[in-house]
Amino acid sequence: MSTRARVRFCARMTLLIINCLLTAVLLTWYGVSPQVSTRQNYPAIIKDSVDRRSKAEREWRRMLDAYGVVQTPPDFYPITDTPRSLVGVSGGIRILDYKPDPGDESFALREAVKVFIDRWRDLLAVDPASVSLISADESGDSRRLTFQQVSYAYPVAGSFGEMVIIIDKSGTLLQLDDRFVPVVELPLKPALEREAAAKKIIGRTFNYTDIAGRQQQAQIGAPSEVSVKRLVVLPIEKADAVEVHLAWEIVAGKSLSWTVHVDAVNGEELRVVQNFQT
Repeated sequence: MSTRARVRFCARMTLLIINCLLTAVLLTWYGVSPQVSTRQNYPAIIKDSVDRRSKAEREWRRMLDAYGVVQTPPDFYPITDTPRSLVGVSGGIRILDYKPDPGDESFALREAVKVFIDRWRDLLAVDPASVSLISADESGDSRRLTFQQVSYAYPVAGSFGEMVIIIDKSGTLLQLDDRFVPVVELPLKPALEREAAAKKIIGRTFNYTDIAGRQQQAQIGAPSEVSVKRLVVLPIEKADAVEVHLAWEIVAGKSLSWTVHVDAVNGEELRVVQNFQT
């Protein structure tokens, strides 16, 4: 190789190295990580936190003081430290401080709850802009309002992602059950495609007990018995942490069916729920 050719070769290699270094710097600058890093940090983990617990307890005391309620220890969920109930709060918490005009009662109660959620967002661990009312049921003198967490790109499934508030017609908060989870970083797209997730269920055998108490089995034998419904965010509580997964929600079976959650990143079967009673 001539001297001129060697110089051109070295120059090209130098430019290639510089381009690679610049690409790496830009990816780091914009917060983009290679897919392998995402896999290494997946699933996202919410760990028990002394700071989160202390903050929640402080906000609980502030709330009781604000409404003139006698101090009582909070009933929090483990790990997330959100209110599980108002146990010990005698007589509830009056959050509506006026008597609404006739015909405006429902609107006034909903507005009172909306203001309550906004005011105590740190206690409830919610962003008021990411809370959606999905049902409002009236029974006697009380109303049950169910809110859904919409702070993720996909619906939150499983036993998390909902908050239930029960309030009576006088504007007194009777029950508070908050199952919202902190927002953590998750992949926006599945690594396991919809069709591949469905194939994982074909051939799967489910065990169940019939009405006579006998053990039975049902096998999924055809693609027509599998319906992939949607992508969801699936928090799963472990011993001292909550794992947050991106998952496919799949219904398997026809007359007898099960809802199966399959991890959309690594293909692991995460959760199975029987959809019929025996």
